[in-house]
Amino acid sequence: MSFNYSQPPTPQRPLHYWLESEVAKLSPQHTPSALREMAWRFGQWRGFAAACAGIGVVGLGIAWLLAVWRPQIIWLWALLIVAALLLMVLCPLISKLKISKIASGKSPMLSRAAASISAGVGAAIFLSAIFVALASFALDPWFHMGAKGITCAAAVYALILILMTSVFVLPGYFAHYARRDFRRHIDQSPSLRTQLEHMSQTWVDPVGNQSFGPL
Repeated sequence: MSFNYSQPPTPQRPLHYWLESEVAKLSPQHTPSALREMAWRFGQWRGFAAACAGIGVVGLGIAWLLAVWRPQIIWLWALLIVAALLLMVLCPLISKLKISKIASGKSPMLSRAAASISAGVGAAIFLSAIFVALASFALDPWFHMGAKGITCAAAVYALILILMTSVFVLPGYFAHYARRDFRRHIDQSPSLRTQLEHMSQTWVDPVGNQSFGPL
């Protein structure tokens, strides 16, 4: 006599059932599903684009500081400007391309980015305090150079805050609200909704017994 201990497959349900917030509340937050993995990738790519945009702004700020203090090194700050602009343009395009293929059924992205707002804010505050303290020692002579030095020192502090916010807080925000924002994205994208409608009726987990929803 043999026994089959495998779980029965989850009944196929229409997409609108899995998107209902009440259905999502009935399932533990950490229970995996195909829709939740898509939402995670969605949030990760949006956080990636936001972080790159912030880093690009910081690059432009550093280029400005170099132009102020070392105007003769034109090639360096010009190169920084070009690199920063490319980063601000290409990364959102890559993010948009990846999001357009979000319903691919691939495994979730591995990421070291903050997974929540609180984690992102905590990391940003901690590292900002360290860098601001170090900058205060390094920039002390600037505070004795009049308005130019004070303005540039203030710009350095601002760039530190922008960098930490971009790298930690924004990815944490998009990860924290990934499911909510992905639900809105589905509502605003007819092609994605059509694709997910089909997947909800034909979904079979290729490696286990993970259900298609809820979100």
